[in-house]
Amino acid sequence: MRCLASVVFFVALVLIGHATADDSVSADRIKVFLFGAVAFGLEVTVDMRNNTCHSLDNNLIDGMVKSVLVGGPDVSSVLSRDDGWYCVFYDNYACNGTETEMLVIPSGENNLKSSGWHTRVHGLQCINEGG
Repeated sequence: MRCLASVVFFVALVLIGHATADDSVSADRIKVFLFGAVAFGLEVTVDMRNNTCHSLDNNLIDGMVKSVLVGGPDVSSVLSRDDGWYCVFYDNYACNGTETEMLVIPSGENNLKSSGWHTRVHGLQCINEGG
């Protein structure tokens, strides 16, 4: 019985993996993967429409984003992208402000603490210049 449960679980993971890998990027939408502190295992996936502001207000990861992947759930998916998407992260919920209040990330960022942004991400907006 344990063997059957293990097989079912593995097949479910494979199917979920294919679904997330195939639908991470399209002409009008991109998935952004936000990761919080490693000790808490916090991960949030945001489905972003082109040129639309998304506030992290009332979201568990608000102000705790430590790393980001744009357009894929893993580094290899992100590096294999060939599109015009990039995302702008804001230290406010309205997605506006000066250059000091925003951070542009085209693919991913591993350590937002190194740039002083580990507590500042409160909103994001993604733009597709290629479509």
